[in-house]
Amino acid sequence: MFSLQTTPTPGTALLVVAAFASSLAAILLLYSYLDRTDDLRRVILGAAGVSAGALVAAHSYLTYQFIVGDYTNAYVWRNTADYLPLLYRFTGAYASHEGSILLWATLAAVVATWTVFSGYFEGRGSRLVQSLSLSVVAIFATMLVAQSPFTPIEVAFPDTPSGFVPPDGDGLNPLLVNPWMAIHPPITFSAYSLLIVPFALGVTHFVSLFRGEESVFEAWLPSMVKWLRVSWLLLTAAIVFGGIWAYSVLGWGGFWSWDPVETAVLVPWLALTASLHAINRYEKTGEYAVFAPASAALAFPIVVFATTVVRSGVFRSVHSFASGGIGTGILFLLAVTGSVALALPLAYWLLAADDLDRPANESWLSRRTVYHVTVLAFTVLAFISMWGLAFPVIRNAATGVEVSVSQDHYNLWSYPVVVLTLLAGGLYALLDTGRRRLALGVTGVVAILTAVGAFVAPTPNWYLSDPSALDPLVYRIVGNLSVLSIIPPAAFFAAGWITRYVSRVRGVPSRSFKLRETGIVLIHIGAAVLVVAVSFVYLFSTSASVALIGVDEVGNDPEPIVQDVPNSEYTVEITDYEAVGSPTIEEAARSPSGVLRVDEDVSIVRGEITETNEIEGTAVARLDDSEVWLANADGTASFDVGTEVIARGTVFEVDSGTAAEAVYVYTDGPNMGPLSDPPREVHTPRVTSHELDVTVYEGDETVASGTIAEQEYLRAEMNTNDPVIERSITGDTYIVGSMNGPGASITIDTYPLANHIWFGVVLMLLGMATLTVADGWFRKR
Repeated sequence: MFSLQTTPTPGTALLVVAAFASSLAAILLLYSYLDRTDDLRRVILGAAGVSAGALVAAHSYLTYQFIVGDYTNAYVWRNTADYLPLLYRFTGAYASHEGSILLWATLAAVVATWTVFSGYFEGRGSRLVQSLSLSVVAIFATMLVAQSPFTPIEVAFPDTPSGFVPPDGDGLNPLLVNPWMAIHPPITFSAYSLLIVPFALGVTHFVSLFRGEESVFEAWLPSMVKWLRVSWLLLTAAIVFGGIWAYSVLGWGGFWSWDPVETAVLVPWLALTASLHAINRYEKTGEYAVFAPASAALAFPIVVFATTVVRSGVFRSVHSFASGGIGTGILFLLAVTGSVALALPLAYWLLAADDLDRPANESWLSRRTVYHVTVLAFTVLAFISMWGLAFPVIRNAATGVEVSVSQDHYNLWSYPVVVLTLLAGGLYALLDTGRRRLALGVTGVVAILTAVGAFVAPTPNWYLSDPSALDPLVYRIVGNLSVLSIIPPAAFFAAGWITRYVSRVRGVPSRSFKLRETGIVLIHIGAAVLVVAVSFVYLFSTSASVALIGVDEVGNDPEPIVQDVPNSEYTVEITDYEAVGSPTIEEAARSPSGVLRVDEDVSIVRGEITETNEIEGTAVARLDDSEVWLANADGTASFDVGTEVIARGTVFEVDSGTAAEAVYVYTDGPNMGPLSDPPREVHTPRVTSHELDVTVYEGDETVASGTIAEQEYLRAEMNTNDPVIERSITGDTYIVGSMNGPGASITIDTYPLANHIWFGVVLMLLGMATLTVADGWFRKR
């Protein structure tokens, strides 16, 4: 939908200013780079500042419209409603296409503009870096001008009468009414925005090399490493929050389902991890002279690819948004940034790069070789995930046949690579201690144990999959391996990095160095714990279900419903049921000023009767001394001055002959009542939460107890679930219910080592945060 209006709204006008200012700044910076001049510095600073300021103002204005419920804005109307708490009105601003891209554009503008104003980034090449960064901002702003989040309701819906204001919003996607999803998008887009400058820096590096000029890559490298680490930290947190959301809200009972959107977020994380390893090596030894800056340049196009999965409408996903102008703009951005980030490094590598020969006295199994294997492994894992996303689209475009990629593609192709990565990582850590013979010997033993473990399966559950004879050969080979094979390399990996840590910090007085090494070892230990926990959660989880009848009457029955769960040792006890509607009639009722503000045929109004009268035999009552009156439609309503009432009725406007028009709400006895006893039957809630108190027993032992709930969103025709999760050191017991009238289906899942997933992730996050802080400290000394 192209939403430019003849008279743009204030928000759209801000977007036009941002698009013009960022484009101007990008063009002038490019001119300054080509002409070797800083004469336009003041204009550039002004244009960049105006660009960032306009986008910040636009996002702030959109957020304000959500908070106050300004339904003259079609985007606001589509993504919020009066019944939502303040938190979800605030987060509704980035709940869909236009708002989320506005958030991304705003964050990107702040990052790009900071590099322009900062005195740290000087030199001729820096002008090209800044120009490319602001060019990305300009593309974002132009996309938003083409599909503005400030489109008026009468433009989005031309059939609506002039001046029409919807009485309420259409509501937020029910899946987004959750605290985890409130913070997930800002963290994700913050991570994405930090990658804009590394992209521009990597591209500039190769442009400088082709032009025979000095590159600014070295000068910017310390700052870029920090940005990449913070981006990795934020992206990891975003993935974790998304997993928690899926686990606790969707009722899937799982952290990960290889849905295209989930997989798309994993791809940049893997690419970013590979890039950090490559740049770390480049910084120390000069290796990866092509791959290190190329990986920095590619990180941003890869996150654009991840966004394409969500926004373009090309990829099928339960999370995807429909296609539109934003989706087209994202595809354009992907094509431009991806082409530049791929073509320049590839051309330089083929045409101008020097061959780096391995030293003659270096063993083929050196630290450098092992490090190469690790970096390559992350690249291969990213390709496996990306191919799983792209193949169905390519196949459909080429043949017209729709296909899907199963979880086996990701799990079974990735498993051998993960095992190899653990072995290589452990070997590298031991080689780094200088004990080569010990490192090779221990690695050989662990490799043998891994191979043996692959064929030892105490029960059929230990096999990675259950492939059929028609499955591809790799599925049949890897699928028939035992998950026991993950334990030796994971333990070896963790032990190797602990050994390296002890060896490096022993006798070193520098606190900052020790802190840095602590961060590194925490990241690697966390990764080992995470890999083992994820493997065991998915292979050894169990599920059992039971159907119950009469749950809607259990609250009136002193005897609970008790029933055994088929094919398990569980017994379920239901002690209470309650259906809670939101908003309540008290919350949904409008004040007199609210009735005057909106245009609706039927309204629920709330107020104190401050005056009574009679007009042509009809009793009327003024509410709150306003121009809103209740009218007795059939003589059954009773009006008493001083009573606060809630009433539902048909709304009529009457010309009173004055500047203010009187509004009459025609009601009757059944549709009216005092605030203490309102007519609840005349109000239909937007969402009804069906809540059950559940206790699960295994024999005589209580396994879990609490309240499960299923939220029924009538307008969205969608349900969400709140499970009961009983956590322990050995795993989670997960109880979720689906309710339909008097019946309910209760599912009891068990997830062994589930909390070790969170423990592993926390170690990784803590490690990267420690490393980022300590490395900044360490560099200064």
